[in-house]
Amino acid sequence: MADSPEPQAEPACGDTPAPSPTEGFAGGGPAELKSPGPPAPRSGPSRNGLDLAALIAAVLGVVILIVLGVVGPIRPLFWTAGVFGATALVLGILGARRAKRGAVGNRGRALTGAVLGGLATVWFVNGVAVASDPFHDVSCQPGPLRFQTTRCFDDGLQVTVSAPKPYTPRKMGQSSTDSPVGSRTVSVEITIRNGSTNMVDLEGMGSIGGKDANGHQATPIWEGDDLSRGLGHTQLLPGMTKVMRQGFALPPSAAKSMGVEVSLVTPPDVGIGWNRRDDNAWWSGPVR
Repeated sequence: MADSPEPQAEPACGDTPAPSPTEGFAGGGPAELKSPGPPAPRSGPSRNGLDLAALIAAVLGVVILIVLGVVGPIRPLFWTAGVFGATALVLGILGARRAKRGAVGNRGRALTGAVLGGLATVWFVNGVAVASDPFHDVSCQPGPLRFQTTRCFDDGLQVTVSAPKPYTPRKMGQSSTDSPVGSRTVSVEITIRNGSTNMVDLEGMGSIGGKDANGHQATPIWEGDDLSRGLGHTQLLPGMTKVMRQGFALPPSAAKSMGVEVSLVTPPDVGIGWNRRDDNAWWSGPVR
């Protein structure tokens, strides 16, 4: 009798046979274990705080310059405003470029800071140039003054009064003051130059008066002749000038010479806006 094959042992209940190394893979090759690996780093948006810094610096520079134009020259604050203006200009340009390249930031805010910073810088440079300009170096005379000479007031204003010359008022009804019959009418030109580093407002600056050769009050002729050229009527930036013409009626017996007084309400060198004082000067000489 042939030998029967030996019976193979049955796996125990609950035991699961181990899978073949090649099971479940086409071609029977070995299993390839794949690792997901670390996630790719995300490129977050770059930060850009230059726009805000430029705007803040620009606002500070402009505000300081405006305040100095009201209260009077304060040299340390003036130089501080110049630093703020230049800083805002540089930061604004850099911030606008970064925002254009996609960095987080407000390009409009950066450009606003650059523009305001540029204005403050121009104002500052102009003030420094005016204060040290040798081409406008005037000879400031103490009183009493002759016509064609310049008086320098404490706040940096430079005032020059021209010699009186014949003047024909406009027709009746256009002048607010009627000159006496037979009087000689003359006019002078008052040139006011801002020789300081600050803005000066001539609104309500004071008055202009005259006296004849006998020391009596000359009759003013109010025609509002403003010969100024440039920006504005009362506010003078550093280096700007204002020219006005004032007419007077002199009696024939006292018309060979006259005196002219210019009174300005000027702020002190350092102080607050309402702490102001009157300052005046007299010019005199022959009438042409």
